[in-house]
Amino acid sequence: MHEPNCGSARKNASHAGIPAGGADNPAVGVARFARDARGSTAIEYALIGSLIFLVAAGSIRVYVNRMGGVYNQISTAVGQGN
Repeated sequence: MHEPNCGSARKNASHAGIPAGGADNPAVGVARFARDARGSTAIEYALIGSLIFLVAAGSIRVYVNRMGGVYNQISTAVGQGN
């Protein structure tokens, strides 16, 4: 098993396919960011989670709007029974 190395950033960058040096060059940073796919999974999970949240919130809102009258009728009937 390969142990992580605490070597220089230049050595680690060369193993990741990122050009070494050019830290002052913004084009290198933009190219590195464009090739980096590590955050894409997190973004996908965030989008799926937000979609699930929106569906759940919408369902609860529809339920409350439809069932509010029923609960009011039950409350009135119980109040009149006393």
